[in-house]
Amino acid sequence: MYKSKLIPIALVLVILSSLALWVNTSEATPGSGVTAQPIASGNLGDAVRAKFKPETGVVRADVSNVTLVKYTVAPGGVFGWHQHGGPLWAVVAAGTLTFYDTTCTGVAYSQGSTFMDPGNHTHNARNESTTEEVVVYVTFMLPKDGVTRIDVNPAPCNLP
Repeated sequence: MYKSKLIPIALVLVILSSLALWVNTSEATPGSGVTAQPIASGNLGDAVRAKFKPETGVVRADVSNVTLVKYTVAPGGVFGWHQHGGPLWAVVAAGTLTFYDTTCTGVAYSQGSTFMDPGNHTHNARNESTTEEVVVYVTFMLPKDGVTRIDVNPAPCNLP
C-alpha cells in the first residue's frame, strides 16, 4: 500500500521537474540589433589540446574547429545572455563593446581592444552608443560538435 502511493508522487515530481527545466530554458534572452557574418570555418584533422589561464581559472579545450565570425552591433544592440561551446578571442574593430558578467559589472572594450572569453561562463555584451555601430571579429576555438552560442537564463541585473 505504501509503495502504491509513492509511484504517483514520484511521477508528479518528475513532471514538475521537467516543467521547471522547460520554463528556465524559455526565459533565455535573445539578442537584438546584432548581425553575424560568418567569415571562415575549418576542421582540424586531429584535435589540438589547448590550455588557457584566464582570471577565472584554467580552461582546457580539445579544439577541433576554428570559426571566424564578424559581428556588427547596431546602436543599443545587445547579444543577450549566453555562453559558448569553447574558448574564443574577440577583437573590437570599431566602436566600444561593453561586456557584462553575472555580477552585472560592465567592462568597456574600445576599438583595437582584444579579449579572451573562456566560453564556460554566462555573459552578455552590448553597444551602449546611441549613434555608432560596433564591429567585433571573433575567433571561436570549438570542440567537435561545439557551437558558437548557447542561450542561457539572464543574470539578475537589469540588462536584456
